[in-house]
Amino acid sequence: MKNAAANLETVDLDALGAMDAEQLIRFAFETFGSRAAIGTSLQKTGVVMIDIAARLDVDFRVFFIDTLLNHDETYALLDDVEKRYGITIERFEPDPEDIESLKRAVGQWAHYLARPSCCHVRKRKPLQNALATLEVWISGLRADQSEHRQDQARKADWAQDDRGRQILKLNPLLDWTAEDVDRYTRRFDLPYNTLYDYVSRYGERYHVIGCKLCHIPTRDGLDRRAGKFPWEQGRKECGLHDHGSGI
Repeated sequence: MKNAAANLETVDLDALGAMDAEQLIRFAFETFGSRAAIGTSLQKTGVVMIDIAARLDVDFRVFFIDTLLNHDETYALLDDVEKRYGITIERFEPDPEDIESLKRAVGQWAHYLARPSCCHVRKRKPLQNALATLEVWISGLRADQSEHRQDQARKADWAQDDRGRQILKLNPLLDWTAEDVDRYTRRFDLPYNTLYDYVSRYGERYHVIGCKLCHIPTRDGLDRRAGKFPWEQGRKECGLHDHGSGI
């Protein structure tokens, strides 16, 4: 593998931005090897990127930020994906002492009373531990997920970790639509979170799946992100992405 630090110095963001998803994922792992990884919350986009990497026949890493508050269905999907592709998905979890400190400061309902602080402890800090092992972070951001992402996110861009170190952030599916993702999922019969099949007696469905305490099913016709932190308005930033609120 080439020297990762030297490769970062020669990265051409415009050239990377012109690549399709397969080309971009191949570039990341063939150029940076184990210093690149797919970060996924196990949404459909993440599984699509894992499938693309597997079909490229390259060695690849995948990491999952485990808040310890995910649905059972999400953990079941993680096991299914590992078995299907013969991989081990690296899990980065919050520090138990950080969780206890948060609860002592705010109480056991920190996710409601101090949601940004809860996300910082359970998502942002574990992400920083993951990024410390990387030069390239491969994300599942898509432009159609929000107006902010459509305006601000790029297929290849620079991000900084909390230490001020520069990370190459790639969004291979940026120009894919939700329909594109579903079409690929059906074509290759990919595993997906079975909560997407749930429909309440009132017609509510999960459009966004994350921590079970902070994501609810909603009726069709609402904004797709209405079920994420439903007591909040605006961008609903979870702290993982600068260009949009994460999934």
